[in-house]
Amino acid sequence: MHLLLIRHGQSENNANAAKSVEAYRQGRKPDPELTELGRHQAEALGAWIGSVSPRPTKLYSSPMMRTIQTAAPVAEALDMPITVSDLIFERPGPVEIVDGAETGHPGSPLSTLSAITDRAVFPETITEEGWREARIETAAEAADRAGRIAEWVRETHDDDDCIALVAHGAIGSMLLLHLIAPRLAADLRNYPIGSEPHWVGLQNTATSMIELHPNGYEVHWINRVDHLIEAGMVHGAVAASTGNPGTR
Repeated sequence: MHLLLIRHGQSENNANAAKSVEAYRQGRKPDPELTELGRHQAEALGAWIGSVSPRPTKLYSSPMMRTIQTAAPVAEALDMPITVSDLIFERPGPVEIVDGAETGHPGSPLSTLSAITDRAVFPETITEEGWREARIETAAEAADRAGRIAEWVRETHDDDDCIALVAHGAIGSMLLLHLIAPRLAADLRNYPIGSEPHWVGLQNTATSMIELHPNGYEVHWINRVDHLIEAGMVHGAVAASTGNPGTR
């Protein structure tokens, strides 16, 4: 079994975080869309995805706008549906800032999410009222959820599946750690956002391929952006933080 983990394209929150923490806090949206750059990144990903081997057999997305928008060109290129799962959302869930304080948000309504692409298939848990209890997920809960995602990947798919999963930088990093270094992943229960001692940097629309065996794994690549290089959007190799402290 193979897992092809994909981070979403640049979001409005990502763009603000790249400016400053203050710009991020002032402009933060609970469920931001892709920026123009993010849409171009997603289009480049879709143009490239058909060359990946093994070819994805299933395509999943988190229920956040930026991931569904990123998955849409991939679904078109592969001629596949997008199965949306509310297990895969970004840590610590949708968050809005009210009177200077962070508070939980239930997520975008089904009508907004389903308008992105007709290839998306939604579970009954995603409704017009959103899809999550409006509260902020704790670090321990996020680490435990990443473990459940890893278990779901391993236990509910066939050996010949290649699972394409469009997710996020933080929960994606935690998922990879659960698959390849579970002891390090468990340690993340004790660290708030931005203070983690173990991390896997994932750039916007980067892909990571892990082959999972019954008693182990093989890492084929992590944080690969060939599609952005081919599209002339990235030149060379750059080591940069995936988010300012507190904005992952």
